[in-house]
Formats: sequence, C-alpha cells, structure tokens
Amino acid sequence: MKGIVRKGIWAASGLGILIIVSYLLLAGLSTYREMQRLKVDSIWRLPSKIYSRETIIAQGTDIERIGLLDRLERLRYREVPEARAAGEFSRDPQGITVYIHPFQLMGKSYEALPVRIMLDGSQVARIVRIDRGEPLQSVTLEPECITEIFDSLYEDRTIVTLQECPKHLIDAIITTEDKRFYHHRGIDIRSLIRAGLTNIVHGGIAEGGSTITQQLVKNLFLTNERTMSRKIREMWMSLIMELVYTKEEILHMYVNEVYMGSYWHSGICGLGRAARIFFDKSVSEISLSEAALLAGMIKAPNTYSPYTAPAKALARRNTVLKLMEAEGIISVEMFEQARVEPLSVISLPPKKRHAPYFVDHILSLIQERYPQTMLEKGGYRIYTTLDMHMQTTAESLLEHGLANKDDKIEGAVVIMDPASGDIMAMVGGKKYGKSQFNRAVKIERHIGSLVKPVIYYTALRRGYTLSSFVDDSPITVRLEDGSDWVPSNFDKTAHGRILLRDALVNSYNLATVRIGMELGLENIMAEIGRIVPADIKQVNPSLLLGALSYSPLEVSIIYSAFANGGNQVTARAVRGICNENGTLVEEAPEPHPEQLLDPAAVYLVNTALQEVLTGGTARDSRLYGMPEGACGKTGTSDDLRDSWFVGFTPELIVTTWLGADDYQPIGHTGSTGAMPITSMILSRLSPAVTWPVPNDVVVCSIDPSNGKLANFWSGKSVSIPYIRGTEPREVSEEDEPRIWSVLKSLWKKKEP
Repeated sequence: MKGIVRKGIWAASGLGILIIVSYLLLAGLSTYREMQRLKVDSIWRLPSKIYSRETIIAQGTDIERIGLLDRLERLRYREVPEARAAGEFSRDPQGITVYIHPFQLMGKSYEALPVRIMLDGSQVARIVRIDRGEPLQSVTLEPECITEIFDSLYEDRTIVTLQECPKHLIDAIITTEDKRFYHHRGIDIRSLIRAGLTNIVHGGIAEGGSTITQQLVKNLFLTNERTMSRKIREMWMSLIMELVYTKEEILHMYVNEVYMGSYWHSGICGLGRAARIFFDKSVSEISLSEAALLAGMIKAPNTYSPYTAPAKALARRNTVLKLMEAEGIISVEMFEQARVEPLSVISLPPKKRHAPYFVDHILSLIQERYPQTMLEKGGYRIYTTLDMHMQTTAESLLEHGLANKDDKIEGAVVIMDPASGDIMAMVGGKKYGKSQFNRAVKIERHIGSLVKPVIYYTALRRGYTLSSFVDDSPITVRLEDGSDWVPSNFDKTAHGRILLRDALVNSYNLATVRIGMELGLENIMAEIGRIVPADIKQVNPSLLLGALSYSPLEVSIIYSAFANGGNQVTARAVRGICNENGTLVEEAPEPHPEQLLDPAAVYLVNTALQEVLTGGTARDSRLYGMPEGACGKTGTSDDLRDSWFVGFTPELIVTTWLGADDYQPIGHTGSTGAMPITSMILSRLSPAVTWPVPNDVVVCSIDPSNGKLANFWSGKSVSIPYIRGTEPREVSEEDEPRIWSVLKSLWKKKEP
C-alpha cells in the first residue's frame, strides 16, 4: 500500500514538474517571440509634433515687428553676458548675439550657428557669422513647436543612439544602476542575495536588486506592482531578453525607455529628451556633472527632481560622482571639479497650447492620410505656415478688442500672406476652452460691403474710371417675384451726383446698386467666382450689398487678389510632413499664383481703399495705429449682425469678423467692431507701405467738380490714377479768370 502511495506521489510530482516545465517552455517561447517582435515593430510611442514656420532674419528686418525677443523666449534661449553655446543670446546697445540651436526643417539639417546681428534702431543693419567672421545675407531661426499629439500615456521621448551618449553618461548609469551589467546574463545573483537579506531585515520588499535588463523588461512588458510573482516573471523574461539582444542593444533600449519625471502633463522618457528639457542640450553635449544628475534621477526621478527638490538632487548627483570616483572611472580631480558645479538646469516655463484653432484645422486637413492613432505613436513632424508672433498678436488683440463688448459677441481673425496664400495666423474664437468651433473656417456669414471692391473692379474693367460720375440717388429694383427692393445708404441720405471713387471710399449703397444693375449681376458674380467659387442658386440684386456668405478664410482669399496685384491663390496651412527619422514623406507644392484680375484695375481699386482709411468709412483706423499706405474695407450685414473689416498691404491680409453664434444683432458696424482690431494688429506687424505702380497706369490731377483735368487755376484738385488710354483729355474751365476766358475765345476766332 505504501509503495502504491509512494508511486502515486512520484507520478503526481513528475506530472507537476512536467506541467511547470511545459508552462515555462511555452511562456518562454511566447516571451521569446514577443521580444523578437521588438526588432521589427516600433518599441515606443512617439508623439507627433506640429511646428510653426521658421523665422528668417535679413538686412532690413525689424526685430520688434517680428517679435524676436519673444520668439527667443518661447524657444527657451537663455540671455547671458556672452553667448558661447547653442541656445544662448546676449544683448548690447549695438545689437544682439545669438547662438542658434541646431535643428531640422523639412528634412534638412541646420547646424548650430553663432551670429552677430547688428542693429540700426530696431532694424537689422548687418549679420555676421562669428566663428568665421563672414557676413551673411540672412539667418534662419528654428521653427517653434506649436503642440504635441500624445496617446493616453502622454510619453514625450526623443530617440538617441548609444553612440550619441557620451562615455561618462554610460559609465554613470552602469555604476549607479548595475555595476555588473557586462558580467551577468540578465540576473545578478549577488544583487539578489543582497536584496534578499535587506528585504528580510525590513520584513518586506524594500530592495529589488534589479539589473538594467530587469528594469527594461519591467518598463516594456510588466507593471510596477511589488509582488513576488511579478518579480519571478521579470527575472525569467530578463534571461530570455539577454538571449535575444546584445548588451549594447539592451542599453540602447534602456536609455531611451527610462522614465525621468514629468513636464506639465507629459512624462519625460529617455535620456535624450531629459537632456534637452533639463539642460537644453543634445545628449552628446552633456557634461560629467550633468550626466551624474541624470543617472542619479533614474532611481526616483520625482524624489530627486532638480526643480522640486534641488538639495536632494544635488546630494544624489554627488553620490553618483563619488561612486564613479571609487570605481576608478573618474579621477579625484574630476570628482572634485564636478561636485562643486551647480545643477545648471534651465527653467521650465508652463506649457501652453498654442494656436488651438489652427491645430484643429491642420488635423482636419491631414486626418484621412494621418489618423489620430497614427499621429499619437508615429513621431511625425508636421511643418506649417503659422507665424507664432503673428498668432500671439492676433490672439491677444482679438481678446483685447472683445474685452468691453457684450459676452455674446464672438470673433475670428485670419492673417494671410497674399503672395502665397499661406495662413500666418488663425483665431477661431475668443476662448477655445469655452468653444472649439472654428469660426475662422466654419462660419459662413453675409459679408456686406466687403463685396464692393469686386463690383467697382468690374466697373473699371467695363468703361468706368475713378472720376466717372455716378448717381447716388434713391432706386427701386423690381425682383423676379414682382416685389420691390428699395435699398438705402447706411446714413439714410442720398448724395446725388458723385465720383465713382467717392462712392467706394464712402461705401454708398445706392450708387453701388445702380452700377451693379447696369453691369449685370451675372458679370459681378463671374468676377467673384473667378477668385473664390460661390454656390449661389439664385442671383439676387441683394448680392450687390453683400448678401453672400463666406468664412473669414474665404474673405482673405478674395482680398488676396487685391493685395497681390490680381493673382488667385489657394489657402495653404501644411508645408510638409517628416517621419520619426526626419525624412520628408510629404511636401506641399510651392504656390503658383494664377493671374486672374487686371493689375492696373486692381491698383485703381486699391487707391480708393487707401482713402477708406483716411477719409472714408474707416477714417478712425489711424487712431489705432493703421500703417500709412495700407488698404482697408468695412463690411456690415443687415441689422448689424456681422461686423467685418479687412486691412491689407502687399505682404499681409488681416481679416476680422465679429458676430454672435445665434445670429442675433451685435450693435456694431464694421468700423466700430472689427476695424479697431484689424488696425491694431497691422500696427504691430507692418510698417508704412507703398504700392508699385503698374506700367499701364497714369496719374492725373483732376478737378473733382467735373472730372476733367485740373487747370492752373483750379482751386481744388485730386490725384486720380487711370488705366492708360482712359484718362480724361479735356481740361477743366472752372474757376478760370474772366480775362483768360475772353483771351481764349479771341484766340480761337483767329484760328483759320
């Protein structure tokens, strides 16, 4: 009987051992396959980043108008007495010295560059490359990171190679975390015995004795729970990892995986990212003391944070240095020199989500090719057209302009480069946290008098001149349904016989309707449609006063044709996309504007739009800093529901819209609502401008009382441009002395 029991026990034990061995083999095989997969699949989830455009500084650049100092601050440049390393700048009365970071842009690498920018007032007079003493035509400052696209783990990581890590950093890590790293096969028995004794003394798991391989396995495959079962699995997997990977491969994964604390809402993962955030250096540039600080933080990054616990961080760093000195890795002299150095970490300004409406617009443009899940882990670099200084200017001035207005009033601003169609700034509302609806792109509201420049352009192309007389008297238009439409001027006054130029400058409705009806509604819509297609199911005379619905972005495109001399452009926001390796995988084509409008007729319209700002509906724009030579146009929809204003120069278009989301009246015209905001924006971004005169334009001095060429005695005259061949030939006889008239008549009688 006892023999039978004994045999049963041995059989059960054998079966148990067989099951355990089988389980271990199956688990080992599964683990082996999982680790092999790391060789072909991406180990880490890398956040994609959206960047602004770069900043080009050249002779004549106004550093105040481009906000150079604010750009340097956002890019974390540090002001020092003398700039000697990348990321530093210094100032003196003669100029600014900047040591520009190395950076990548659209697949191209730019080296670190020390430059001296000499100033004349706020304008760049000369640029010199300091290390070579070479004059430079221009210099490029790196783009700014607008935002990062994280997954649910919020891990921020920069992948570095083992070759990029200096030897003293690797030595510090191994000395601190796993002195026998190169002598064990994933598990260090000595460390396990030491940890076991420590745990017995403390009555629990106080020390793990983990090797670097074990730490990596835990981070990649396991949880942080402190249990014996998890520890056993960790050890087993570490043995397998050492079979699959070399020591160098394990160390490479470790330096890129290790957690180094958090910055704002994201975790700092890997020593490459930690070096950039803490020291604003690439990992290859960090010093011995900086390497010791990073190595010391690995054990407990929040406990030894140089920001929240600088004393503990300093003590921990010096402990690491002492360990390195004790192991003979560094000399006593090197230890003494490094231990007295300050922590030298740079400040961590609060992270701010920049240009959120623009970011949403970017994501909507690329979502079919790059869905959110792909961006969250793919490490893409998305380069855009945004100018961060223009963006912050637009955001702050829209907020300022709405501060004392009714809470229901919303706003939007678009700043565009008319030559290329590049969107330089986009603000879709006053508070993104309150409403993510992007009014700059998604609203479509009646544009009011913003349509008038197109109407007057059409008139100038069909026989009218700026000195043609038009009739601003009451008019009744019979509509197709038999009803009558009776438009009126905003001031409820008819002004009779006036110059066409004055009708546009003062935005008179009656004269505009008369001109538009004579030209034909189809012709007006054809001109508008050539710039921005309009989905108009039924052409109605009310379109002559702006009963057309467009977004602020579309309005900017329309006015780009007036700012750039008649070219059609397409709005552009994305310039290119690079993958995680910095290889350009997608590039937007360079803009190729198409000539649509006659440059001479456009120039004539623009001269009237300049007068809008000096004596017309936006005459108060100068009070808000509108630069000399700029053009502008107000727009107001029925019942004061929408307030529009577009201000533009050859380099910039600023479109501002104010209104209520529920379409209720807001009590503001274009000149009282949107105009001050646009004017203040342009005052900060643009100097005074002059417009090039097309070759086929001539300027004449005109007697405004009759539209003829002014004579010697004309009391008042105005300069008016004409398309060559359309200028008046007849000289005014108004205000001539009686004797001169008699002499002329006698002279004519003498003619044969």
